[in-house]
Amino acid sequence: MSRKLAGGLAAFAGRPAGWSILSGLGLGVPLILFGSGYAVLVALRKVPAGVFAPAAVYWVIAFPLALLVHAITTVWLVTGTPGLPLEPWKFLVFGALISMGFAIGFLWMHDQIARFWWPHILNHNRYARLATKH
Repeated sequence: MSRKLAGGLAAFAGRPAGWSILSGLGLGVPLILFGSGYAVLVALRKVPAGVFAPAAVYWVIAFPLALLVHAITTVWLVTGTPGLPLEPWKFLVFGALISMGFAIGFLWMHDQIARFWWPHILNHNRYARLATKH
């Protein structure tokens, strides 16, 4: 459904559907990588699971960087050459401000998924065993 919607919006704007896919990957891939990094920190017990302050500190750095990669990707798609957004420091500070809301949503989603996923991998994943011990 979302691919059809993205393709429809791209067609409506008179742009190739591949633009919406590449733009989505420009934001999705960094968020997946940073989210995986957070999960690794939880599994290694460097960050306590389900606690907001460490998640907020992590995402205040990671979220603006993910937005910056997305902005560079978008400029690249539109102009043909990668480029930074105007006033990159203001862009990064704004990303840091909105990262708190993202951190809340990420932490909630991570807790909802992890509590169902980790029991399935406890037998063969020592990090999952460590993360579930209290």
